[in-house]
Amino acid sequence: MKIFVSGSLAFDIILDYAGRFADHIKPGKVHVLSLSFLVGSIKKSIGGTAGNIACNLAMLGLKPEILGAVGEDGGEILEKLGRLGVYVKAVKISHQPTAAAYILTDSTDNQIAGFYSGAMMEKVKLPKIKPQDWAIIAAENPRNMVTLAKHYQKNKVRYIFDPGQQSIVLSAKDLKFCIRGANIVIGNDYEIDYIATKIGLPQKQRSLKMWQSVVARTLGAKGSEIIYPNGKKIKIAAAKARRAVDPTGAGDAYRAGFICGLVKGFDLQQAAQLGATVASFAVEQHGTQNHRFNYDIIRSRYNKNFNNKI
Repeated sequence: MKIFVSGSLAFDIILDYAGRFADHIKPGKVHVLSLSFLVGSIKKSIGGTAGNIACNLAMLGLKPEILGAVGEDGGEILEKLGRLGVYVKAVKISHQPTAAAYILTDSTDNQIAGFYSGAMMEKVKLPKIKPQDWAIIAAENPRNMVTLAKHYQKNKVRYIFDPGQQSIVLSAKDLKFCIRGANIVIGNDYEIDYIATKIGLPQKQRSLKMWQSVVARTLGAKGSEIIYPNGKKIKIAAAKARRAVDPTGAGDAYRAGFICGLVKGFDLQQAAQLGATVASFAVEQHGTQNHRFNYDIIRSRYNKNFNNKI
């Protein structure tokens, strides 16, 4: 069984603001928004949706295969991921610079981000796949996301659809297509509500029968929830971190834990709880790939936080 991880490979430029964005945004003036924040620190690290997810999967003892692209300046990304055990030979080398995310975070973990796509706009090379494989389609070049969804559906490969910020760019038609073939749709509270609005799901149905797929909705410090196609919901508590330093990589870490649980044959509740446990390590360090653990360490924290031991 292989695990294919598609998404961005990028440099993260993370800026920390000690105040709150909300204190400077006037609701009646958002149409003429012009703000500048004095940041206390700036850090450059390796990130990207595919890189973050694959990094965590590798630390969990799995060997994911990345589908993506970097520029000629991206050698350090491939070297780092390769050392962790990620298969990077399918990654394209583009003449465009490596993608870069500029993320401004305030004291209450709200974020404002800008993203330069660069090499991410390269056309994806479709992998050779088998029905027993798993895949995750994370936010990247929208054309690649739809192309991969078609490829996985045609070959009856199970996949998680994680459109993230690209929910804004993907058309309603493409969102519906990718969702229809997915085993699981995952996103944060805002993203899931935005997608539901964009595809025309009536408000009264959003807490009932939402999609044909299972939905995993992340809720930040409040944990997450699993929503089944029949409307059944399971609440998942957040796992306790030793300290909360930076939430930036928590979402991708959650996804990696979730995938790991599915690959190991866990039920959806256990998979989501494993995701919550992995996310608790990500918030303990600045950056999205600077935390470290192994599966035994993860299992120990999981068993301290949840009753259904693994």
